[in-house]
Amino acid sequence: MPEMRIYPLTGITEEVAAVAFAKTSRSPEPFDKIAAELSAESSSKFHEKWVVGYGHSSVAEHAVAHLAAEDISRLAVESIESNRLGSYTEKSTRYQRLDRSHTHLPEEVKGTPLQRDYEDAIGALFSTYERSISALTDFYSSQSKPEPGKEKAHEIKMKTMAMDSARFLLPNSTLANVGMTMNARVLEYALIKMLSSPLAEVRKAGTMLRSAGAQVFPTLLKRAEENTALARFQGESRKEFSRFSSPVGSKHARLIHYDKNALENLSASILYRWSGLSFGDALAHIKSPDPSGAMELFKSISSRFPEGLKPVRELEHVTYTFDLLMDQGAYYEFKRHRMMTISAQEPTVSLGHRIPEDMGKCGMKNEFQEAMKESAECFQKIEEAHPFASGYIATNAHYRRVLATMNLRELSTFIKLRSAPFAHFTIRELALEMLEELRKVHPEFAEFIKPGA
Repeated sequence: MPEMRIYPLTGITEEVAAVAFAKTSRSPEPFDKIAAELSAESSSKFHEKWVVGYGHSSVAEHAVAHLAAEDISRLAVESIESNRLGSYTEKSTRYQRLDRSHTHLPEEVKGTPLQRDYEDAIGALFSTYERSISALTDFYSSQSKPEPGKEKAHEIKMKTMAMDSARFLLPNSTLANVGMTMNARVLEYALIKMLSSPLAEVRKAGTMLRSAGAQVFPTLLKRAEENTALARFQGESRKEFSRFSSPVGSKHARLIHYDKNALENLSASILYRWSGLSFGDALAHIKSPDPSGAMELFKSISSRFPEGLKPVRELEHVTYTFDLLMDQGAYYEFKRHRMMTISAQEPTVSLGHRIPEDMGKCGMKNEFQEAMKESAECFQKIEEAHPFASGYIATNAHYRRVLATMNLRELSTFIKLRSAPFAHFTIRELALEMLEELRKVHPEFAEFIKPGA
């Protein structure tokens, strides 16, 4: 009887590895033997025939690349990170101090009369950012004295806290570095979207990313080209629908859709998983006047997990849709949660902005407001000629609408993580408001989602 083997495939290219895994469907040979018989040339021919020619794209998922993008605007980074199945790590604005040289000048305004307006607005935002860091550092230092021997650590903490509040002033044109890990199939789709973007910077980044990816996947990115239908759809949709708008209400989280029979359906799903019943019979059993009814079964299962319900996959059968209003800074953190469907409106200034409370305490509120005013005026000027490029001058403080559909398991994970004390305060507020929305319709679930302590 053959012995179990688990081992890495090393010393081969990503495209060869993909072919080695693909061939196991029809070859009885072990993976390392299959790989030893392959070459870059034979692998390329395989991919040309089966992936490029016949569209067997799942094979491309076995080829993985680690790619680095540097000095790309945070607005352009969104076009990369919007691809759900990739992995990303981005330069933090919480721990790194920036200046106006770390911004992108959009091709759409470069060399036009709008360039002066844009540069003036950028200058106002960054000069206020610098003064805010100094004022906030002084304020925080006056409120907290260092322990003996820990003066340096205390100084670093005060500056970090200052940058955390001051970063609300940073525009979307702020440059970032982002490391990404993607398989060839995901990268191909990401490139199609980037090459079809209405923004010149994103198209340029897509071209460069395709060249970098081709060094790892010389064959698998050949179908990554601009999609003219997608490009046209984006432009026409923005032009046709941007005239519609709604006023901003007092609530930042509104639950707009949920399963009204969620408790019964969840309990039936759990019963279905561990019994031999059909779902219909499991649901009928849950609805019957029986000791193992929905609430009893739910409590029985949930009590087995001290950390809550995250281990139970059946929670993914229950979904919720939220209409959310969040500042751009919070959105950068929100979109890192991959197990949900997000429809984010384009960056805007029309929904207003968040003023960090500590800006008033350190005497910078009026200057903050003036910088926001200049940003908004510049946004409106650019928007008339270049609707998508106007997003560069919107800031972390400006509000943005996001439609999010997530299952109960992900909602639980999100609330626990983002309501913790170390979470940024604006996303913490959002997480707690979403919990209260859940509590209104399903208090039994909210009871088991403990906010981060």
